[in-house]
Amino acid sequence: MAKHRMNYGRMSAEAADRVAAVTSGRPSTPLQTSWFEFLLDGSLLEKHLQKSNADPTPVQLMVQFLEQASKPSVNEQNQVQPPADNRRNRTLKLLALKVAAHMKWDLDSLEKGLTIPVLNMLLNELLCVSKVPPGVKHVDLDLSTLPPTTAMAVIIYNRWAIRTIVLSSFPEKQTKPGPHQINMLNIVQQEKEMTENILTVLKEQATDSITVLEGALQLKKDFYVHTLRTLDLLAADAAANGETESSTAGLRISADDLRCQVHYDLGGIFFQQGCTDQPTYEKARDHFRQTKELLKKLDSTVHVHLDEKRLAGYWNACRALTGDCDPCDPQTTPYDQINSLIRAHNHQAVMEAFIKDNVSRSLPNHFRRSVLREFLYKVQQGVCGLRRGASPCHRIPGDHLDL
Repeated sequence: MAKHRMNYGRMSAEAADRVAAVTSGRPSTPLQTSWFEFLLDGSLLEKHLQKSNADPTPVQLMVQFLEQASKPSVNEQNQVQPPADNRRNRTLKLLALKVAAHMKWDLDSLEKGLTIPVLNMLLNELLCVSKVPPGVKHVDLDLSTLPPTTAMAVIIYNRWAIRTIVLSSFPEKQTKPGPHQINMLNIVQQEKEMTENILTVLKEQATDSITVLEGALQLKKDFYVHTLRTLDLLAADAAANGETESSTAGLRISADDLRCQVHYDLGGIFFQQGCTDQPTYEKARDHFRQTKELLKKLDSTVHVHLDEKRLAGYWNACRALTGDCDPCDPQTTPYDQINSLIRAHNHQAVMEAFIKDNVSRSLPNHFRRSVLREFLYKVQQGVCGLRRGASPCHRIPGDHLDL
């Protein structure tokens, strides 16, 4: 092996390995395509993405392209400088955008595969190449007057902003670093600090992002999102102001398709805010209702990427939290019925529901105890309409309640 390497002088390690594998005559697994090969061959990326088991995967490629493009440079005085704005780095960022375009800008997949700092870099680059006016707040832009791909870039960024706020509120499992990971702690800490800084900005701008997306819901026209081809068109005409062929040559997103996804994302942020602002649960419920209705209406979707089980969970939670349950609705669960009756202060009906359930035994004991504790607390507080001896739980024998 060493002899083969010596014959190739200054050949790269990757190239030497390729030649060595061939000349040795032994079988070998295909070597992973290196990120720099996509810089040398402009047609390679599209061919690579068409493979069923591409190695590296699309997400891995995006990370490699953006990491290389964001590496700081060192000047002649050995001083660290920000990443250079040169052709190489611009091409690397464009390659990352092309991979995202291949994935049809599926934020769900991008969020699972990319860290917040990397995805933030990717979407800021999307804003840049889409000719979103720099230095202007998105909330001050009139989406109806922007080129379709420009408006779509603004919508995608603000969708990601509110989704990231929601996702950051979920608890994360902390993993302890092993001995081989100790040297990575500084890098992890730096990424954590970057993430916290980005989240701070996103939370400060949350109201603006919500306003932008609510405005997008009012637009009754189709949009276009960048594809590999339109990104090539922009690269070929760097001086374009957005009113180019690429504005309407992208992937068409129907108005209902876009509205369905935006309603879902807005429902998520309002549901998260409901923890500290109860009335926003009603806004969340209304957005999830619109999402469900649009999903039924759409024969096929391009831009909608959502978890329908999570949507169902959000919907049921919102109905229970807002009391938006019709006890006569055959689709209403016993939980919904009882929560609705409690909110309506219909204590007699609550009692009858429990008596009826004494036969079917569909309600678990912990739920029955929870309701009993709630009524006992209200009795102690002297809530109007409840007095000791009048609580529905007091009028149901304990053995029937299984308490």
